[in-house]
Amino acid sequence: MKFTLNHSRALSGNDISVGMEAEGEETIQRVETKLDGSSPVEDELEDSIDSYQRVFSGAGEAGPGTEHTLVVTMEQDDGKVHSWACTWTDPV
Repeated sequence: MKFTLNHSRALSGNDISVGMEAEGEETIQRVETKLDGSSPVEDELEDSIDSYQRVFSGAGEAGPGTEHTLVVTMEQDDGKVHSWACTWTDPV
């Protein structure tokens, strides 16, 4: 599974882009995205897919020196789970 993440501080909160691409025979069935412990979205997909992209505009709180943790968890049809995490601190 290949994960991609981009984030930038927005006027209010953070703009975050989450993407993933299945490899080989992997498929994506469910995706959960948590920013700073809260869950902005959980996508339960009707049909399995090979790639996923989601943008969150103005997510969470932001401010000088604020620390963030983003955790993205993906579940395949067969129940296998893959997770990816990123941490950053807003510029002072």
